[in-house]
Amino acid sequence: MSPLSIIIFLLFTNPWADSVISFDEGIGGSAGYNLPEVSIGEPSRFTGEDIWPGVVSPFNSPWLANEIVSIGAGGSLVVSFDEPVQDDPANPWGIDLLIFGNTGCIDNSYPNGIVGGVYSDDGGTIEVSQDGKQWFAITTQLADGLWPTRGYLDSEPYDTVEGSQPSNFTLPVDPRLTLGDVMNIDKETLMHMYGASGGGTPIDISETGLAEISYVRISVDTNTKLTPEIDGFSDVTAQIVGDVDMNGLVNVNDLLSLIGSFGELEIGGPLADFNGDFYVNVTDLLALLGNWS
Repeated sequence: MSPLSIIIFLLFTNPWADSVISFDEGIGGSAGYNLPEVSIGEPSRFTGEDIWPGVVSPFNSPWLANEIVSIGAGGSLVVSFDEPVQDDPANPWGIDLLIFGNTGCIDNSYPNGIVGGVYSDDGGTIEVSQDGKQWFAITTQLADGLWPTRGYLDSEPYDTVEGSQPSNFTLPVDPRLTLGDVMNIDKETLMHMYGASGGGTPIDISETGLAEISYVRISVDTNTKLTPEIDGFSDVTAQIVGDVDMNGLVNVNDLLSLIGSFGELEIGGPLADFNGDFYVNVTDLLALLGNWS
């Protein structure tokens, strides 16, 4: 999805969580970070205003009390979506929901941006529900984890002014990417692996057997010392078959991108794999041509 398409999409849709249903701050959460309503709406793209301003990037996570809410031991946060999040196989890699926290990458060569691990990956159990009463656990992910938020496509990790090209908060990072893959790599390589994604913890709700969900609960064990911080939630945008750049059309631009990426699907490369086998080949080409706009 192009930057312009992202802006238009965000203006006319609301992929974010809409309401806080309940909040228990628990014990030992970050003092002052107890405003659950900050988890509603779009995640943060810029942080530290009037104090230490900077773009939100994998090396500079959101940290103001009006951006993230902290959940202490025994606590929980429940939010709801007005429009249900569907288990949609047309979503990139089958990912349906993204959760944004304040995990960040340790910079082993500040300010050069060399990944040396992560900080503030504080976990949190994820559960989802259709009705807010019967809950189903997500067993494959924790809430405040990979991948750190990236606010803009055209910003350096520590820029002090906002970028002009917003990242896509409804597009997940390729789920094949692991922390081991990014250790000791530079910021340019990391950003290439993100593609146009704005990061977030990826959730495939298919493991619950539910066709759609309207509620998400983040909870923290009573015996832990970790306190996850949550910034937002988003419903992943489905991809039209053949629409490599996800701008709503299947045209020559998509065709050229697909042809140029023939072979094993590159992490961070064009989204030209339409049958989920992580290879771009004639099958995908025929699918694109069959759905020409």
